[in-house]
Amino acid sequence: MTKPLLEAADKARIIDVLSERHGGGLRGERITVEAKRLGDNVAAEVTLASVDRTFVYTIECAIVRESYTAMSVEEQVDTCFDFLDWYLGEFFQSHRELLLPIDWQPHRFGDVEVMARGDLRNAFLDDAADAWLRGERPDVETQWKAIKRKH
Repeated sequence: MTKPLLEAADKARIIDVLSERHGGGLRGERITVEAKRLGDNVAAEVTLASVDRTFVYTIECAIVRESYTAMSVEEQVDTCFDFLDWYLGEFFQSHRELLLPIDWQPHRFGDVEVMARGDLRNAFLDDAADAWLRGERPDVETQWKAIKRKH
């Protein structure tokens, strides 16, 4: 069995650091993190998600392994999370206006070129649309009004 790139304790530590640094910019969102392999490459992922799932912003960073063969997997994961940490600072400083493109794009980060992308969605409405396409008729309007009253 392949060893995971991040153990539960590593994830908790990263979430604690990101929450400490960027918690003031959160609007009731929860931070989750993940590290994964994309073929031969390593990618790190941070997701900001509201409890009601109306705001889900997933940002990813990857390093193209063939360009940085001297870097260990751990160094690649650390570099990716360092980039995502830096980006979150820029995101919150821009009042959430600075969004990463949905497709992988190169970004210079110190001595390393990383690939990054972001996906902003409303998972609540995505799920309602999927249900509608399955022929179900969820009462989205009532649920949406209840969510908006909470905000």
